[in-house]
Amino acid sequence: MTDFRSKRSILVRGISAGAFAAALMVSTSAFAQTTSALRGHVEGASAGTAVTITDNNTGQTVTATVDASGNYFVPGLRPGTYRVEAPGIEAETVVVPVGQTVVYDIAPPAPASTGGQEVVVTGRRGRNEVRTATITTNVSPQQIENLPQNDRNFLNFAALAPGVTVSPSGSNRQVQAGAVSPDQTNVFIDGLSMKNPINHGGLSGQNFSEGNPFPQLAIQEFAVNTQNFKAEYEQAGSAIITAVTKTGGQELHGTLFGEWQPKAFFGRPYFDRPGKANNRDGSREKPDYSRWQYGADLGGPIIKDVLHFYGAFEATDKVKPSGNVDLRPPVPANLISEFNGSYPQDFNQKLYFGKLTLFASSQDTINLSAFIRDESNIGGIGGTSVPSHGGPINNKVKTFQADWSHRGDNWLNELFLSYSVVENGARRGSEGPEIVLSAGTDFGTVAALGAGSFEQNDSQKSWTIKNNVTFYGGAHTVKAGVKVAINKYERLEDNRSNGGYFFTAANYTGFDTSTPYGARINVLDFEPGRANNTQIGVFVQDDWALDDHWTFNLGLRWDFETNAKNENFVTPTDVATALRNYPGWKAAGINPEDYISTGDNRDPFWGAFQPRIGISYDVNGDRDLVFFAGAGRYYDRPLFITSGIETIKSRHERVVQANFCTEGGTGGIANCATLRAGNGGVLPRDTLVWNPAYRDVEALRAAAAGLGTGGDIWLLNNETKLPYSDQFNIGVRKRFGEVQTALTYSHIRSHNIFRFVRGNRFSNGWYSRFLQRDAGGNVIGCTDGGNTWIQDNFPDVDYAACPATQGDLAGFNGKLNIGDNSGKAVYNAIYLTAEKPFTANSRWGFSAALTVQFARTNVAQELANNDEFYNGPAVDAYGWGWVQGVEKYRFVGTGIFRGPFDTVISGTLTMSSGPAFGNVIFGLPNQPQEACCYGNMGGVFFPDTILGYETLDLRIAKNFKLPWGHDLEASFAAFNVFDTVNRNYSAWGAGSGVDPTFRENGTVGNARSFQAGLRYKF
Repeated sequence: MTDFRSKRSILVRGISAGAFAAALMVSTSAFAQTTSALRGHVEGASAGTAVTITDNNTGQTVTATVDASGNYFVPGLRPGTYRVEAPGIEAETVVVPVGQTVVYDIAPPAPASTGGQEVVVTGRRGRNEVRTATITTNVSPQQIENLPQNDRNFLNFAALAPGVTVSPSGSNRQVQAGAVSPDQTNVFIDGLSMKNPINHGGLSGQNFSEGNPFPQLAIQEFAVNTQNFKAEYEQAGSAIITAVTKTGGQELHGTLFGEWQPKAFFGRPYFDRPGKANNRDGSREKPDYSRWQYGADLGGPIIKDVLHFYGAFEATDKVKPSGNVDLRPPVPANLISEFNGSYPQDFNQKLYFGKLTLFASSQDTINLSAFIRDESNIGGIGGTSVPSHGGPINNKVKTFQADWSHRGDNWLNELFLSYSVVENGARRGSEGPEIVLSAGTDFGTVAALGAGSFEQNDSQKSWTIKNNVTFYGGAHTVKAGVKVAINKYERLEDNRSNGGYFFTAANYTGFDTSTPYGARINVLDFEPGRANNTQIGVFVQDDWALDDHWTFNLGLRWDFETNAKNENFVTPTDVATALRNYPGWKAAGINPEDYISTGDNRDPFWGAFQPRIGISYDVNGDRDLVFFAGAGRYYDRPLFITSGIETIKSRHERVVQANFCTEGGTGGIANCATLRAGNGGVLPRDTLVWNPAYRDVEALRAAAAGLGTGGDIWLLNNETKLPYSDQFNIGVRKRFGEVQTALTYSHIRSHNIFRFVRGNRFSNGWYSRFLQRDAGGNVIGCTDGGNTWIQDNFPDVDYAACPATQGDLAGFNGKLNIGDNSGKAVYNAIYLTAEKPFTANSRWGFSAALTVQFARTNVAQELANNDEFYNGPAVDAYGWGWVQGVEKYRFVGTGIFRGPFDTVISGTLTMSSGPAFGNVIFGLPNQPQEACCYGNMGGVFFPDTILGYETLDLRIAKNFKLPWGHDLEASFAAFNVFDTVNRNYSAWGAGSGVDPTFRENGTVGNARSFQAGLRYKF
């Protein structure tokens, strides 16, 4: 060991020199997101007095010196429990949560008694810093371990923060805050941003996954910053989550757990129960369901006080409710007999995390870690889709990171390097073309056979290097940083490259023996959309404690991306020509040059400067009553999926719909002679004479390409802007004994919300037309139908009496979608919070968060997982309304209590107004003939009950101390204890009609369910 220590001292000298050089760089938020700080005052101490802070887990020690005013400050501490001591004073234990500055003042020693008795001096209890404008909610290890939750997704606990909701759906667990979508959140784990830059959801892998983003067992604790976070935080327009993982300590410790939910414990959705709306006759039996969640972790020393390790594994094996295929006539009886029934759609996930921690010296700590996520399940089966039409949904994440922190005299440097690979998508589950059976020849679906027509996959590879440096001492703590991330993005979106054949169901006997009436196929060589993008971020932050009353948090951040908006894209020549000659755009005043990219007319945005300021006033200088206010600008980034869609739709996808005819028109197929007679002696442009050779997909592709028709075109505006939010808050914090309370007013204005909107226009500039007919059905005129209609396909039939013609872009017969980021949102809210932390030494604790909010937007579209504004030609076509999916009020309360017989009882109560939802109306008298319906998909209504959503979850755990000193915990949890019916609210259901019912036969969240668990700890 002596030899190793001497070698380590040589290493340290080299490390220190390198760290000082790194500190001279302009640096970024490397690990600041997941470290904490400790500050305080030592009464009576002279300048230079040493305060020793020791990590109870790892045994690592940091020494701070008292300044001339008797104050000490230690930044860059790993969250955890510390022993704090000063000369002549007995050590005290202080808990330091993630991302917090804890204040711990040390009282002077009492005079020695003449009796020679030992003097015991106790410091004041440590308190989280309240002199800040940031709205932060800390989720402690005790809450993660004890509060009930149904799926071991640590993101569930983000709902404890005011202004934050977590989607109750198990299919894509996402966090939402403010008046914007989950896309504008960000999650940091051990300082590494887990942002999804390609697709929706905010967090990589959560856009359509029911899995967990990280093993909860490995999460030590985390914090939710709802608003006005500091300049070190990036790429988030609403809320951020910062989590820290566990580290191996001085002793070997481990956990083995299992949680079980069998079919009997699984609560059946209310409307699927016998006698209810979806199961009136009771013939639908309770579907198969079971879930095992299990895992283990182990941590401890390899070389005590020098090299420690930690590893965790978690898995979920779930048998989900089956996909029920329900084919009905006119589907042939033999297919109904073959395919109708239930098909299991199992879900399996494996999560691995490992970390090595080297304490190279008392000044230097190096961490190496790796994380692997691997999950798969089957989707797309059920209803009219048979098993071959479904496919696997995969999610694979690999992350490797290294960080090194070096502590100098009044400065701290943190260097971070990571490499990550993320892939997730839904693939086809079988080879071959799609086979669709229709009731007629309208390209509808009564049975979907063969392979699926669509598959997608997102891929991201990123190298990230970050460095930040903190200088402290005196009244100022200054932190500065730089980040460089080199990214490769790929968006695969394969629509009908395998071809799709459409048959009339009544005449279908088999693919090789039946004649299709039509087909759809991509006639271009398919390729994914790809891009390289380099991100650069720079920030500086000054936390200035002017005196015991005033504190100022002053920050400035700047972000830059080389290819955020598909800057190198070149619009194909045929598309550009068609746009320049499109009469509808000229009449509507749309400049085609705004959407035609030459490869050098889309400039990167250099102006993402983000000033942030916070001010707090401590009335008495004792952190008991504090007033605070803050304001700042927060840029996010556009998702690469928008660039990928533009590239794929314009360059690699041209879906042609071909109609078939036969000479004689047998088998329900159009007669070629009849078509020629009605079209001047030639076949219509979109029609082919059926040839059995077309059963070969490549032969079909070649023939369809010869028709000269095209599909959809999606285009970005060359001046597409980055989304951002301007935030302001003002509030007060007051402590009542052990209970910390806060009252906050929050105001957020969000800008540049993006959607693809309908770009088709008729020759006179109209978006829709209402045809006028005489008694014989002849068109005698038309009027402007307006902009508030869902209209997927523009008519390709023109009438002499109607001036609205040529709605399709010349050479294309699909949708023309164009980017519009003129969306805005305004958010006003009141947050009221109270908390008494539950700790290892307390008998009880609670938290409560009440949010009363008013979220308004001019984007009348669903909030989450949406690229397309399919209900109009502009995002503001419906004016201002409520934000779909956001509630008016919400309360979340938790409690943890130590019961008798070594039990712990806990619960979570959630109550809310229920979300805003939209309005769809079919068959209005002024509805354009080509429109589906009126569709305001934003927030038009709220549930007509005081509580639109409420649930109470409870958990009880009993600990058994085993003879050999280990612990065995048995637990039982009940979710939605009162079996409350929490309805789903959507525009298509509860909001449908002129006089909507405010009801639909679907639910969200859990019906009353139970779960049993065992946990072994040593």
